[in-house]
Amino acid sequence: MKTLVYDFLIVGAGIFGVTTALELHRRGHQVALLNPDSIPHPLAASTDISKAVRMEYGGDNEYLQMAAASIEGWRKWNVQFEETLFHEVGFLLLTRGDLDSGAFGFERKSWENLSRHGYDVQRLNATEIGDRYPAFNNEYYVDGIFHAQGGYAEASKTIVTLTNYAVSQGIVIHQGQTVKEFVVNNSQVSGVLTKEGLTISSAQVVVCAGNFTPYLLPELKPYFKVTAHPVFHLKPSNPTWYRPPHCPVFGADISNTGWYGFPYHPTEKVIKIGRHGPGLDVDPRHDPRVVSTQAEQQLKAFLEQSIPGLAQDPMVQAKLCCYTDTLDGHYWIDRHPEIEGLTVGSGGSGHGFKMAPIIGDMIATTALGESHIWSDRYQWRELSPDTEPTEEARSRS
Repeated sequence: MKTLVYDFLIVGAGIFGVTTALELHRRGHQVALLNPDSIPHPLAASTDISKAVRMEYGGDNEYLQMAAASIEGWRKWNVQFEETLFHEVGFLLLTRGDLDSGAFGFERKSWENLSRHGYDVQRLNATEIGDRYPAFNNEYYVDGIFHAQGGYAEASKTIVTLTNYAVSQGIVIHQGQTVKEFVVNNSQVSGVLTKEGLTISSAQVVVCAGNFTPYLLPELKPYFKVTAHPVFHLKPSNPTWYRPPHCPVFGADISNTGWYGFPYHPTEKVIKIGRHGPGLDVDPRHDPRVVSTQAEQQLKAFLEQSIPGLAQDPMVQAKLCCYTDTLDGHYWIDRHPEIEGLTVGSGGSGHGFKMAPIIGDMIATTALGESHIWSDRYQWRELSPDTEPTEEARSRS
């Protein structure tokens, strides 16, 4: 049995894991990544063609600041890697009624908060929506806001780019290795044993295992749940209407309906539409990731009412995207309170990928026992079973 030794072992090579590994390496540590499958993992939440990057978080100033810093980071990555990982096509929020009515708190507060911080956010009436975004039914969506600072990241492409960069920097990646157990002596972690027979010794271990975090650390099970959300890819018969600037990333009365979507993808040649809501509770280890007929019917009804030009176009893929939800909807980034040297970086709760340029720094800083500017909210905490998520964009139905 082979034994390997590192300063830090990162369990999970999704977006949380690879960015953490890069940040710890940048600070001079010997780092390895462990992943149970190929990279990107076929079942990881970060394995997809696109993820929204937005600053709209209602009245939440901290997430606004984090998102703003992340957008700067995405721009830098585009330059550093000479690849368009981030497409800054803007973010559009549409509502079915007047923003001044009080029924659209998320959109109204996002507009007010961004404006208060000096960002140029445009408010749109029904006529302007029809003129600028002809694919949308402006008899149904009569108000909205558009913010040019936002767009989408090519998710799987980003993971591959960052992983290749990590390898070029000397970070060791162990693919096809699944954690069997953590090696803990006298409340101090010293590495892991894998199901495949590898022993990896490490002074510290950071768990960035996404959906599998509460199964690797059962003490987190009361505070985590994995939820599945439908995502659809459609082949438009008329792509012109769905290319920027005619179609940015959008939320279609998202806090009430959950529906959001993306412009025509430049290489995949599809429109991606998903639903950001409560989702279905699933066990990622066993439950099949199959979109229900009911969810497909709901998509059809949404398209007929909201984007009628897509309603008759073929759906080429339907899948479930699994969120690693904490009960309050916030990240879980902290050192384990009872096991020295063990840190958790998880709980993306549906908004993890957009923060990719900053999340590794947050986790690495925490693992090193230092305080981060955004540390407090995401610490190890007690949550009751009736705790509700606080993110304002997320539909409750």
